Amino acid sequence: MLEKFTMLMENKIFLQTSAIFGFLLLGLFVYFYFSKEGRDERGRGLIATASFSAFVILFIVLNIYAYFLPWFNENIIRLANGIQWAYNFVLLTAVVMYLILKKIR
Repeated sequence: MLEKFTMLMENKIFLQTSAIFGFLLLGLFVYFYFSKEGRDERGRGLIATASFSAFVILFIVLNIYAYFLPWFNENIIRLANGIQWAYNFVLLTAVVMYLILKKIR
């Protein structure tokens, strides 16, 4: 299992796919910000709350990443994949929190 995960993390195509996914998440979050709903007070509050939750998750993800940093440093592609995964996870948290808060409020 660990060997397959290592092979996946050292794959350049997987890195490119993760980067495209990250750009899509960033575009989606920017779309939420500039949408009609994001312009009013309620929408800005939702975006602020989602951004704050992503900010908290950022510190958790970076601490986990720092724990595994020696393993990531063995290969530059693995290192880039780890950074991209951390970025994607933080953005995914922001998008999901925005959608959850939009549904609740």
